[in-house]
Amino acid sequence: MSTALLAAAVVTTPAHAATTVTDLGGLPSAAQHVATSVNDAGVAVGGAHSNGLPSRGVRYDGNGVATELVGPADASTTVEAVNSSGSAVGTATGKSGSRALRFNPDGTHVVLSVPSGFTGAIGQAISDSGTVYGVATDVTRRQIPVSWSPAGVITTLALPAGATWANLTNASANGYVAGYVTGPTIATTAVRWNPDGSATVLSGLAVDATTLATAVNQFGEVVGSAVAGDFQSWGVRWNADGSLNKYEQGFGPRSINDHGTVVGSSVVGGNQVPVLWERDGGRLELGFPAGVTTAGALDINNNGVVVGTAGSRAVKWVVG
Repeated sequence: MSTALLAAAVVTTPAHAATTVTDLGGLPSAAQHVATSVNDAGVAVGGAHSNGLPSRGVRYDGNGVATELVGPADASTTVEAVNSSGSAVGTATGKSGSRALRFNPDGTHVVLSVPSGFTGAIGQAISDSGTVYGVATDVTRRQIPVSWSPAGVITTLALPAGATWANLTNASANGYVAGYVTGPTIATTAVRWNPDGSATVLSGLAVDATTLATAVNQFGEVVGSAVAGDFQSWGVRWNADGSLNKYEQGFGPRSINDHGTVVGSSVVGGNQVPVLWERDGGRLELGFPAGVTTAGALDINNNGVVVGTAGSRAVKWVVG
């Protein structure tokens, strides 16, 4: 696997646009809410959690109304992503193990199949075609990347040479997928799976150092993190051609939209701070609701709406 020893830095310029933070609402009796994904219509999905109780999937309409996405009975349900039509992907975990779920726009769900030889599956991303991406698992902790077609047909995704384990993190509307792999002879390595089924290994900041890909847009631009030769972690962007740009040390990118705007979190003064990076290098701290000192930005849509969590609440940020 090739390694880029030099990376272009994203030149930092302060961004000064005002931001508005809005509570997305929540489910009764839930102590913690999070919004993990938002589509261009402003519909978000995420989860509601309470100590000692199963997690519940949530759809947020963007105007303060939250609705439960009900999974299988007697299971804990998590929801990770939503596409342009309002279909969502998640996982139900119960006594029989984990099963990937596709939620239809009307809120009903489909339990997706587990490939032969495996005992469980986790749903992690969804494209606009309705293809679901995730991993299949077994009791030995083997984990391989898979996809489910809109009809439910399961396909194993390619693994790069030397990789025996994979995790997927995000998919673009047109079928690029971000994630990372590892194996007995290779470090944890960022990978972009392409719409044609091929896998592209993404270079790092140092030889045999960890890289993680966390999100990808429709142009194949990927964001994530990379460990440098001094063992410090940097937020990074891989361009479509594989070249690498650095953001700032300690920044954890979580999403990139089709304009190249990136959101994630940095630690400032011991608190997690939600941060937006513009393509031209503008850096904006998104801010907190009153009384909150820690927050995380988890997704951004093509209209610049950002969702995540602030304190115990699911929120959205609107810039400008």
